[in-house]
Order: sequence, then structure tokens, then C-alpha cells
Amino acid sequence: MSQVLTTGATGLVGSRFVDLYAKRFPTSNMDLTTGVNITDRDSIEKFVTANSADTLIHLAAFTDTNKAFAESGNQKGLCYQVNVVGTRNIAAVCEAHGIHLIHVSTDFVFDGQKSAPYIETDPVSPLEWYGETKALAEKVVQDSGVHSTILRIAYPYRANYALKPDIIGKIRTGLETGKLYPQFVDTVITPTFIDDIAAAFAKVIELKPSGIFHIVGSDALSPYELAKKVAVAYGFDPSLVQEGSLTEYLKTAFTSFCSPRGPQ
Repeated sequence: MSQVLTTGATGLVGSRFVDLYAKRFPTSNMDLTTGVNITDRDSIEKFVTANSADTLIHLAAFTDTNKAFAESGNQKGLCYQVNVVGTRNIAAVCEAHGIHLIHVSTDFVFDGQKSAPYIETDPVSPLEWYGETKALAEKVVQDSGVHSTILRIAYPYRANYALKPDIIGKIRTGLETGKLYPQFVDTVITPTFIDDIAAAFAKVIELKPSGIFHIVGSDALSPYELAKKVAVAYGFDPSLVQEGSLTEYLKTAFTSFCSPRGPQ
């Protein structure tokens, strides 16, 4: 039976993996409550030494893209420290202990300029600081020598999880409060059911493949189209969903709600 270490297992994706697979894969989570700060390699080393495992799923990340944008270029900022330095520390400890690293990345490593679906071998081209730090984190893993699997996920959603709203929850809340922002029509996203992501984690734990894999939903649509579907599903008037343009929005700001990308 595989013993699994995790970072970020209390978040949107990680908590669902634990819900579904903890009995199959006994799991120990590393975070501040267990004495681990991933920007401190010694604390990781101490925890890993005390908790033997053959796999580590690294989910922890600084994901607030607006706050990340405010830190652009700042290697001492929290975004860089968590996403790059933290990942470097995780990879180094895993390599030293012979632990297979599953590094969870994002579609934000791409800029969305490609006219066809992105594939795993496409060069990264992030638009903003969050995406850049995640792209750097991927390179850190690849250069570390650790046996690793990099899984890029996009727009995860799940049912009945109030602790952290997903893309569906944000749309529903916007419809309920009458404060739904205009939804982009000029970009394509691939929302992904979290149970499918968790199943992919389980398969990777078992097979331990090397390389980069895109783990995303099969339906590609614009945020505007998605919001219309959410409105209908929850009994709202779909005319409440207004059109917006990512191209125009990016002239002034970046957003954590949507990233330009092709379907995968």
C-alpha cells in the first residue's frame, strides 16, 4: 500500500482527494499546523524523515493572481517564495529520499495565443506573475533530478464545498447577489470535475509515470457560455449573464477568474 505525503490537502482539490482515497492511500499532510513551512527546507526534511512515504502530492501554492500581479518580479514576495522556493525545497527533499513527486501545475503557464488546443510539449508562455512562478516551479522540478509527474489542471469544480468557492460557485453567487461580472466571450476554458482530478492522482500514484500531463475536462467553452449553463441549471434567467471581453480587460488588469487559453 502506497504511503502518500501531501501539501495543500485542505484546499479545494486536495481535500476531495483525501475524501475519496485516504483509505486506499494513507495520507499525511504537510502544512503550518503540522510544523511545515515549505519555504523552509529543514522543516520539510524533518517531517519527511518522520513520515515515510513513496509519493508526495504537491498542491500548495500561492494562487491569488491579483495579489501575485502586485508582486510582479519580486522574488522575495510570497508568491515567488511559495510557488518557486517552496517547490524547489519539496523537490530537493523528495529527490534525497527517493520519493516520487506529483507536482500540480496550471493552465496559467500558457498565454492563450495558440489557435489550437495546447499539448504537453508546447513551450510555456505565461502572461503574468502567478503563471510565471508556476512555470518556474515546473522547471525547478524538471531540473531537480527527482522522479516526477507534473499535472496541469484547469478550473476545478466540485459539489457542496463551502470553504472555498470554485468557478461554478462564484458564478452562482454572482447571480444570486446580482453582482456577476461580465463573462468573457473571447477565451476558451475547460472546467474540470474535481473527482476526475482525484482519480488521476490515484492512477499516477499507482503507475508513477514521468513527464507532464494535462488533466482537464472534455468540454471546452467560453466563461460566458459556462455562466449561461450555470444560470439555467440553478433556475436563473440566463439574460442576467452579460458579455465581456478578455482582450479589453487585459488592457488594464489581470483577473483570477479567467485565463486565456485553448482547450486541451
